[in-house]
Amino acid sequence: MERVSVSAVRTWSLVSDRAVGSGPRAYVLAIGRHDCRAFELPVVGELAIGRDVDADVVVDDRSVSRCHARLIAAGGEVRIVDRGSRNGTRVNGVAIDGARLLASGDEIAIGDAVLVLHLPRRIEVPIAADEAPLQIGEREVIVADPVMVRIYELLARIGRGDLTVLVCGETGVGKENAAYAVHHHSARRAGPFISINCAAIQETLAESELFGHEKGAFSGAACTKAGLLEAAAGGTVFLDEVGELPLAVQAKLLRAVEARRVTPVGSLRERELDVRIVAATNRDLDDEVRAGRFRRDLLYRLNAATVVLPPLRERPRELVLLSRVFLDEACRRVGRAVPAIAPSAMRALAAHGWPGNVRELRNTMELVAVTVEGDVVEARDLELAIRLDAPATLSVPVAEGSSPGPGFRPITEEVSQLEARRMAEALDATGGVHTRAAALIGMPLRTFTTKVKLYGLRARNGRR
Repeated sequence: MERVSVSAVRTWSLVSDRAVGSGPRAYVLAIGRHDCRAFELPVVGELAIGRDVDADVVVDDRSVSRCHARLIAAGGEVRIVDRGSRNGTRVNGVAIDGARLLASGDEIAIGDAVLVLHLPRRIEVPIAADEAPLQIGEREVIVADPVMVRIYELLARIGRGDLTVLVCGETGVGKENAAYAVHHHSARRAGPFISINCAAIQETLAESELFGHEKGAFSGAACTKAGLLEAAAGGTVFLDEVGELPLAVQAKLLRAVEARRVTPVGSLRERELDVRIVAATNRDLDDEVRAGRFRRDLLYRLNAATVVLPPLRERPRELVLLSRVFLDEACRRVGRAVPAIAPSAMRALAAHGWPGNVRELRNTMELVAVTVEGDVVEARDLELAIRLDAPATLSVPVAEGSSPGPGFRPITEEVSQLEARRMAEALDATGGVHTRAAALIGMPLRTFTTKVKLYGLRARNGRR
């Protein structure tokens, strides 16, 4: 069967800051046989869908007409219109005739590709949800929302080949599990799966860590050492946050991806590399290319297959299930009975934006497990745990009968403002590179990245 892929001139990768910082956007997630991409909808306007290379959403499949359909957005509503296509357009399995008003979550079948609509409004969270976790090798992954079920089916198909894969999505959205699914469904499943956090590698050691070095190649190189890419021989390397790599290392990575060969530091001989590479990023790499921070040729090599993972706030069934799973795990670790989650608390969880996605939800349930005293988690019990969307300025209660006095304010507020200001200055000084900015002020990278989101910081050049 012909390869079904989706592409477009105007794409939105769901990894830009617009997804969280400046309000929700309507978009469609297009899932083909070898790709999963997101396309932003205009407030007023349309997207043309078809096989024509000039379409906004190009579906490369013979079952799709050149001008197949169009999505029209106006007045907060989105309609799909079939343009007299040969094989028709289906919404939720039903063929349409003319225009059809769409709701958030509707599935639009265009040939063998499926488009799933997401509108910028809250989806009512089902309070009762019971799904068995998806078993992927030794891992259990909660996959309940229809769009995620389709994406994991896509990952299984991609896994059977040996394409390099680029997984896009916000931080904490589950990119490593997606990469592991590709590995598990591949012929390399018996080999190692090595996960590398590119953002955590010190810049001066990145080349040596990834590609290895010869004895005496630099001060402290007391012996020859294989790099992490070679250590995954016969298996899969997961390059998390690949957008954080310095340009010099990107050039060498290009050779590894393109020719499957590496040259250790201090060596003149290339070595064969038998690995599959899956990369991930929470950045918009197209924007990074335009800004000169990421190599265009490397991006073209990494995105042979692209998969975009939607954020947790758009996966309501999984939010319910993961909340209960994480709370259960956390309570068992501290040796207490597992409290129920009241409907009001579940609605409060649904109302939160979850900028940290699954990782943030896990941390929230960890806190709930040790702070809630009763046998039911109520909405008021979550006030401390889900304050990450609150303004950066903090406050503390003032003792009864006292006041801060003229010219005084809570010390925590002043400390937070100073911290945010110093972090912003570090981002400006390093061009928005988190690794360097964190090192500049002596803050752990993980803490720095979390607080960038907490304070809503970005460098003056616009890079978050």
